[in-house]
Amino acid sequence: MASVCSDPGLAAPAARPVSVWRQRNFQVLWSAHTVSEFGTQVTFFVIPVLALTTLSASTGQLGLVSAMETLPFLLVGLPAGALLDRWDRRRVMVTADIGRAVALVLLPVGHLTGVLSVPLLCAVGFAIGLCTVFFDIANQAFLPSVVAREQTPDGNSRLEFARSTAELAGPSLGGLLLQAVAAPLILVVNSASYLVSAVLLGLIRTPRRPAPQPGPGVRMRTRIAEGLRFVFRHRTLRSLALATGISNLVGLGGALGAVLTAYALRDLRLSPGELGLALSVGNCGALLGAALSGRLIRLAGLGPVLIAAKSMSGISVIILATAAPAHAVPTLIATTGIMACGITVYNIGQVSLRQTITPTGMQGRMNASVRFAVWGTRPVGALAGGYLGSVLGTRPTLWTIAGIGLLSCLPLIVTEDIRTLRVFPSQSFEGA
Repeated sequence: MASVCSDPGLAAPAARPVSVWRQRNFQVLWSAHTVSEFGTQVTFFVIPVLALTTLSASTGQLGLVSAMETLPFLLVGLPAGALLDRWDRRRVMVTADIGRAVALVLLPVGHLTGVLSVPLLCAVGFAIGLCTVFFDIANQAFLPSVVAREQTPDGNSRLEFARSTAELAGPSLGGLLLQAVAAPLILVVNSASYLVSAVLLGLIRTPRRPAPQPGPGVRMRTRIAEGLRFVFRHRTLRSLALATGISNLVGLGGALGAVLTAYALRDLRLSPGELGLALSVGNCGALLGAALSGRLIRLAGLGPVLIAAKSMSGISVIILATAAPAHAVPTLIATTGIMACGITVYNIGQVSLRQTITPTGMQGRMNASVRFAVWGTRPVGALAGGYLGSVLGTRPTLWTIAGIGLLSCLPLIVTEDIRTLRVFPSQSFEGA
């Protein structure tokens, strides 16, 4: 008997793609990402506390240490992107993880041998930042090779959820460990986490695709220029880079990160354990943002969600600047919750949008060019935050940070391609 579906004019329904959770390569990538993020969050909490309590660092020195961690994005971010469009991205990530593990273990060694100092913190921070440049650019360019292009928003959401979970538990874990273990020794945990991440990444197997090779006359400078032109002639990418760069200038990796620990421990008179607890509870906002980002985008549209999420960081710093020692913990919880929710929703949306509108052969250079713009502002912000904190005091510096943070929404608001965007586009916008 003939099948009722034998009519050649009737197209078979498209097969539904397998969930990223059921894809082995994504499971391994997610596991590596999660392990590394947990160790990283412990480190981000411990190093400023280490500088303040063990080395009696000033606010300016905290800013210098923070700046050294992101300075490599200014120095080597652009050539790294050009190279990563030609290199095996998974292998680069494994090598970078091993490099970060080796660099980080120098701090416990320095503590045990009596040579731990602010210059050593700066040197280790720079080395870790250098490896992070290659790891992060390769990581964002690698995801579209692990899952289907249309599944990158879902994949980014899962990875962002893991990062948010690490942000939730990391400070609390760091605060608890500081009550019983010397701060430099805790960093062994993160060193080990990078090694575990490297092993897991080595288990990923993707179809080997030959990377596009430049012609014999194409120089590194030409490839870098191609990436910069692609980003800054593209209205959407240009506006995202500008908005993110401004917020990073005054964010946790920039000016805010340089003054937050000193503000909490000295001005608000919190203990490291109380600070860790407040950050951990507040970071529940990141989990909320990761869980709701897809639903918010479907209800309100991608563009309006990006604008609203970007404004939340500035609002949260206003709350932080009004904190009093008697209510320091709940104020810090509210500040962290609002900021974490906004950052998470914004990052899921903007990273997925960038990946969706960028050709595969340009992913590495696009990510490098964007990272150069958005992470390159961090060392400048960290130095400025440390200087202003030393000269003006931490509270006036926070008010300045809040005002600049709110201005970061403007590039998104004035760009029609973003302001009116409802869903992720299937192809790049044409306009410059």
